[in-house]
Amino acid sequence: MRVSAFLATLIVPLAALAAPAHEFTLEARAVKPKPCVRQLNPAPTPEETSLRHDAFAQSFIYKRNITAAFEFIAQDYINHNPSAQNGFDYAWNVLNGFWDTQSLTPVRHTFKSPYGWVNYRSGFGAIVDRFRWEGGCIVEHWDAGEQYPNV
Repeated sequence: MRVSAFLATLIVPLAALAAPAHEFTLEARAVKPKPCVRQLNPAPTPEETSLRHDAFAQSFIYKRNITAAFEFIAQDYINHNPSAQNGFDYAWNVLNGFWDTQSLTPVRHTFKSPYGWVNYRSGFGAIVDRFRWEGGCIVEHWDAGEQYPNV
């Protein structure tokens, strides 16, 4: 009986290591989506892109669903924040694991082709993120000193 219990304590952790990484993690993490692929021919209309921006804003600041929000981010996404690196993977690695636990107060969001803005309050104060859309995907981001537009 003791041998069986001892073997079980060895086998269970080994089984966890053999399982896919997204099933066993030290902390709860969202499932990483595939990056957004630009639709260039025909490109989405400004109205279609506005609807995509609305869905992104809902996921990002209202529901804080990082997986759904990142479905709109292109692989070669450029981040103009001087403290950040470019790319979908870098942004995902920074935000995943804590975004859904942030205390955010959504304020508003706006789209004026080809840019979309989200405005919210967090522990860092009032935040304005600006995104440039191309082919139905977010391809650029600014957040350093951004002002909400008068549109």
